[in-house]
Formats: sequence, C-alpha cells, structure tokens
Amino acid sequence: MELPFDEPETLVSCVLVVDDEPTVRDVFTRLLSREPELSVQTADSAESAMFLLRSQRFDLLITDKNLPAMNGIELIVEARKLRPHIEAIMITGYASAESVIAAFAAGASDYVVKPFDQIRVVRAKILAALDRRKERAKIGAESHQIALEASGLLAEGKTVAAPSWVLLDQHLNAYELAIRAGASGVVRVVGSELALSQLQTEGIEARLAEPNDLQLGLVDVVVIDTQLKQWRELVERLGPLKPDVLLTAGSNPDLGELLEAIALKVDLVGLNFPGHLSAKVRALLMRQSVLQAKKSLAAALAAFRDDLGK
Repeated sequence: MELPFDEPETLVSCVLVVDDEPTVRDVFTRLLSREPELSVQTADSAESAMFLLRSQRFDLLITDKNLPAMNGIELIVEARKLRPHIEAIMITGYASAESVIAAFAAGASDYVVKPFDQIRVVRAKILAALDRRKERAKIGAESHQIALEASGLLAEGKTVAAPSWVLLDQHLNAYELAIRAGASGVVRVVGSELALSQLQTEGIEARLAEPNDLQLGLVDVVVIDTQLKQWRELVERLGPLKPDVLLTAGSNPDLGELLEAIALKVDLVGLNFPGHLSAKVRALLMRQSVLQAKKSLAAALAAFRDDLGK
C-alpha cells in the first residue's frame, strides 16, 4: 500500500499535464510557462503520470478524461490516494452531467472543455485550482462529497426524471457562461494615482480609496502601493476578509519589499511595466468569477443528489 506524502507548500507550484495528444500538451506547456510561479511537466499516459507522481511533488494534475489503458478519472483517484492534497482538473470533449459528476466524485476540483477556445478561461480555472484560500478549498471538498454521493446512488440504480438531468445540464451551461463573462468586479486602489491611471487606461473600472475605508473589506480586488506608510497593516487587516490583495511599487520593487510580500502571501507588481498590473487584476477577478460560478454549480449538484435520494 502506498502511503500519502505530507508535503509543505513551496513558492513555485508544480503542475502535471497528462494527455495523449501532443498538441494539447503543447498548448498547456505554452500557456503555463508564461506564469513565473508555475513549473510544468507533461506525460502522455496515466502510467507515465503515476511514475512522476511517485517521485515528485505536484500541486495540480490536469488530465484528459479519455486516456489509453487507465483513464483520466481513474488517474485522479490514484493520484489523490498517493498525494491527497493534489488539486485536479479534468479535460473533456463535452461537459455532460455524467462526466462532471464522475470527475468531481474522483476528486477533481474543475474541468476544461476541448477545444480551448478561450485560453483566459482555462488559465483562470488553473489559477483558481492552485489558490489555497480556505473558502475555495471548502467549496471543492463539498463538490467532491456531493458528487461522490450522487455517483454512488447512480451506481445503486437510483434514477431521476428527465427534467432533473436537463436542469443539471442547464446549470453546467450557466457555469460556463458565468465564467466566460468574468473579469469584472469592484476594484479599489489605495495610495497610487499612477496605478489607478494604468488600470483605467487598460479598461478596468477602479476608484481611489482611503486606507481607513471600511468598505475595502467588501470589494473584489484591492491594489495597495508600498509608498503608503501603513501598507503592511492594511494588507494584514484585509487578509481574512473578501478581497484579493495586490501590491504595487512605483519602480522595480526592492528585495525587502519582495520578501515582505512573499511572507504576506500577496503579489508585488512594479508599475514601470505597462499592462502588467491590469493583467494581474484581471486574473484575480477571473478567479473570483470561478469561485462564484463554482458555488452555483455545487448548489445544483446538491439539488440533483437530493432528487436521486428521494
């Protein structure tokens, strides 16, 4: 019996992509190699993937559902036995109710649909899966348990009327549409008119706010400049609350600021790279969209499971 690894978090997240199509592996390699905080490896079969999983630490497994020999769902089950803390995303050609239930029951936290017509959506789902914030982890665990129960009831021969299947498929479509319409939300900037100007120039709606504004805890993204004397206290205050926090520096951040940002688990962006700040903010807003959409999907899965249990 293989014993699961107890692994600490590291600064770089390791991703394993498994697909028997070279073009798919190439798409993910190109996409993820742009992320400085990610390390990517690929495998062309579940068996090759298991060899890598036994010898290396991975934070995220992205696997095609239809693999030769051991399929993607079986791979997710075995990977989570070996490394219980690994996140998983399933690649599928069609997001049917049956395939999504099976993926979530196996332990996947999300899925992506081929062909990848909107790479930004794929990227957002990957970053959301790697995000270890407690609320996202809780939603993933709940979806896993609900889908596991639904899968068990289906295996026992339980069934529901056609409208329940249709309703779940409608929720799946709504989930995809909600994510594709993402990258919107409430953004506030504290301490930097330059950061505000860059965001507005790139088409992101944002406004300046004062550090003592109590409404900051309720918005989606707060951008804080390190020129603000009390930026550390503000970051720590916002940590347990709703917003994603992003730090900016008027020029290249120095080593001290970078180390403090790492310790506080926030990103630090230099404002002398036009477009970099807006790209980071959009990524955070997309992750927020993924979270909200996954909440709705989890509720739909729960309703479907309840129908099966009647």
